[in-house]
Amino acid sequence: MKPTSLLICVVRDQDALKLVDILREKQISFTKLASTGGFLREGNTTLLIGIHEAKKNEVIDLIRSQCEHREEYIESAIPVNEPIGPYVPQQVKVIRGGGVLFEVPIERYERF
Repeated sequence: MKPTSLLICVVRDQDALKLVDILREKQISFTKLASTGGFLREGNTTLLIGIHEAKKNEVIDLIRSQCEHREEYIESAIPVNEPIGPYVPQQVKVIRGGGVLFEVPIERYERF
């Protein structure tokens, strides 16, 4: 039986470790690609998962359970005097984690 959808899942590297272990445990095939986020410029993992319609919701629930949002603080340099002045390190709260999931219907599938 051929897969009916391709799930493209982009998650933080630290979330990907748990997610990949669970997918292997559930014997769900995937391809893992290294990627980089544009905003925080940190490492991400992109997973390509070909999935049958019957297992799709289970896989999406697994992804959702392992890739939750969380608040963290990062160091940011903010100028003391504008427009030019000394920079003072300051902690800024950002939301990290979570993920992005795309579902693409598969029209053709061949295995070589």
